[in-house]
Amino acid sequence: MAHIAKLSNRGLANLESSPVNGLEDDVHRLPSYDPEACPDGLIDLSGAVNTLMGDVVAKQMDDFAQNYSLHNATSYGPVTGPKGSENDELSRVVAGFVNRHFEPAHPVQTEEVIVTNGVSALIDLVAFNLCDVGEGVLVLVPTYSMFKTDLCARAGLEVVKVSTVDIPDQFSAQCSSQVVSKLEEAVGACRKQGIKAKAMLLCNPCNPCGRSYSKETLLALARFCGRHRLHLLSDEIYAMSSFDSPDSALDTFSSVLSIPDDPAYSVFGENIHCMYGASKDFAAGGLRLGFLITRSQLLWKTCRRLCLFTWVATFPTAFFTHFLSNDKAVEDYLALYRKRLRESYVGASAALRHYKIPFEPANSGMFFLIKLTQWLRYFDGPKGESRETELSRYLAFAARVFMSMGEVRSFQRTTVKHQDKKTAKNAKLSFSPVPGCFRFVHAAGDSHMIGLAILRLSQALGKLEAGPVFGETEAPPTPSTLSNASCSVLDEKSLQAQGLEIKPSGFRSVWQLLSCTRDE
Repeated sequence: MAHIAKLSNRGLANLESSPVNGLEDDVHRLPSYDPEACPDGLIDLSGAVNTLMGDVVAKQMDDFAQNYSLHNATSYGPVTGPKGSENDELSRVVAGFVNRHFEPAHPVQTEEVIVTNGVSALIDLVAFNLCDVGEGVLVLVPTYSMFKTDLCARAGLEVVKVSTVDIPDQFSAQCSSQVVSKLEEAVGACRKQGIKAKAMLLCNPCNPCGRSYSKETLLALARFCGRHRLHLLSDEIYAMSSFDSPDSALDTFSSVLSIPDDPAYSVFGENIHCMYGASKDFAAGGLRLGFLITRSQLLWKTCRRLCLFTWVATFPTAFFTHFLSNDKAVEDYLALYRKRLRESYVGASAALRHYKIPFEPANSGMFFLIKLTQWLRYFDGPKGESRETELSRYLAFAARVFMSMGEVRSFQRTTVKHQDKKTAKNAKLSFSPVPGCFRFVHAAGDSHMIGLAILRLSQALGKLEAGPVFGETEAPPTPSTLSNASCSVLDEKSLQAQGLEIKPSGFRSVWQLLSCTRDE
């Protein structure tokens, strides 16, 4: 192989940092679940996919396509748009949408918006322009596990994890001072390690927790960033995915754009940046549309110079401009979405309670954390994998259910001097500091599929408690144990017994409650 020219150290480091020792590759070789063709197949809940509104989005797109010449989709279109272009029009309607729903302290202007091909590309773009290689970005954990890739893979930044594990509620106003204290400790630790902290990145609403930060907490975080001259960057891609949770009074979504300037505490809008997109709330991940809203003219200009690498396609630009321009259609969509999202959460959470699978209450996003910590004791890592990875592997092969787990192995630095195989393989970033936590995406499938996944989990966990662990190749529970009849285990009385208000609407079981096909 001596004749092959060498690749870059930074590229090789990404290759070496295979996530979770290839578990995902192993799992995705399993046949996928299909209610008729493959009823015992893998139910993959590892992606934060919104299936609840696919029918509505498809109808909107079909209607739009009736009057759209597909030939237009073959043109380049503008990168991010000179004045008068389609992209400039999209920036205008995005600004209007944000002004109606994000309650910004100052109205967002068209020229404060940049359109990119998705929020992942946007985080990479902003990270490159906010920070230099090796500088630190503070991230409260639990949080979105792929931030490590967005910040490290190309921009070469240092992710500084700030654990909130011993804080009762990292999102509530009552605990905001504790969160800030943790951040202060992290800044001090960065100084000792020679890391220059440059920014803080929030996921709000939080993936995977399904919670939103209170207004008071956001203000406290902005003041903290002001004291330390940090940029405050917020990924708000689930901004409209909030609903009334039946579990408890949880804070609803507030945007960092709602934070007013406060010179006495060095809080200035130019240092606060918001990101949004079409993928989650609007069930349109394939459109690849992300939006940066910033009042920093300098950040806008530096990002604009690199928009050639985040070029958006013509058809998504035209369709989403058309859709967001219809205020009534958007309002009707969001009202139906929130209704379906609540029903999905209520049904899934009721089933988890029935099977005594612990989870954290939520009211935002399309997921929540389930805590399987007590079942880790059945694994001891003889194959070199962590107990959490072994539990994940067991659930995938024995129960045919795959979820994103809290543990993610990857590198943290991408500076050349740190690019060695040992660093790439051994460094670890967890979106959850508590072992045994998994993200359960209740909106990733129809009511029967989600109910079936919970039943399978219950049976597989029960097998652990009853005796030997399933082998990797052992068959999952038989089709007879996973029948429609056994899925309808929760009736109206059992839901009411758990304190859930069930209004007369014609459905009798939790799986009917989960249904996302009704238009009422």
